[in-house]
Amino acid sequence: MKFNLSLKDPHLTVIDDLKEKYSVSSNEEIVKKCVQSALQLQNDDLIFGKEREQCNGGCFASEPQFEVDIDDDDFNKLKKIYKEYGFDEYDSEEEEISKTIRCIINFFDEEPGLVSI
Repeated sequence: MKFNLSLKDPHLTVIDDLKEKYSVSSNEEIVKKCVQSALQLQNDDLIFGKEREQCNGGCFASEPQFEVDIDDDDFNKLKKIYKEYGFDEYDSEEEEISKTIRCIINFFDEEPGLVSI
């Protein structure tokens, strides 16, 4: 599933840091690795639990940054996670999926060693 990923500047910084750490050249590739790694952990509460889902301000201020093409199964898992964790409502499915990916990026900012490359 191809969509425009909406991020804030701090997320772009984390992506750049992870790309450097793991010698990955593209934003899309590192985001896909983060999504796959998060789903493989099979511990959604660790990533999306109450303390992580709380917005620190500007939740609706994210902007489309680049296009990402993720596996349909992964996209559907992210949709399910979005619904299960009761995030704030967004205007589009792209924004909802972007919210779950922002949570994943925040998690890997704190736990970069858990990204599976």
